[in-house]
Amino acid sequence: MTQDELQQMEDLLIAWHRYQDCFSPQLGMPRCSPTCREYEIPTASLDARERAEITDVKIWKRNSEQVEVCVDALHWKERAVLQTVLRNKRLGADIFRSPRFAPAEAHYLYESAKDALLPKFVARGLIKIVVEAV
Repeated sequence: MTQDELQQMEDLLIAWHRYQDCFSPQLGMPRCSPTCREYEIPTASLDARERAEITDVKIWKRNSEQVEVCVDALHWKERAVLQTVLRNKRLGADIFRSPRFAPAEAHYLYESAKDALLPKFVARGLIKIVVEAV
């Protein structure tokens, strides 16, 4: 795995973890009427920056959904370690630990999870592989 592939994978995983934190189950009544649920703001009245922001959010959501499918196929231990490590990376500090795993085992599981995810990400077009000319 090259440094560029590793960085792409880390960026995808951190974006996916942020997407996971935004999820909350719907309890009770819906927030809007079913007739208005699919309403979108007309983009003709928006400037270029606002349209770019909307597009970026759509790309982030779709990529995160694809990462979710790949992560769901992992073993539960690898998923648990991913959650812990990515929470720490998003905070920029090593605060959270899992009582299930020793630090060495957590590092090994994190690396094995990334190794298992790389071919899945490449197959789904989430990571771009650059082949260097010899």
